[in-house]
Amino acid sequence: MDLLPDGEYPFIDRRYPLFELAMVEAPVPLEALFRREAANAGIEILRDQLVELRCQSEEYPDATFLVWWPSGSERMHMLVPKERATGRA
Repeated sequence: MDLLPDGEYPFIDRRYPLFELAMVEAPVPLEALFRREAANAGIEILRDQLVELRCQSEEYPDATFLVWWPSGSERMHMLVPKERATGRA
């Protein structure tokens, strides 16, 4: 993945400056939500391309995430605030 430019990126219902975020492996249930919501919206999640996804579920009634599916990995990754980061990518 190329380095992200400075800016603000989504996590749920807020946008954070890049220095407050970390890339982590998405939890399995959240990855399933990403795949389902992308399919419902007609969005293709391609490897090595960042995708900003809007998601709706009981837990996330209106949320936006930045996801990335790296080559060589079966799992998607996502940007999260550093204080929530476990299992950094």
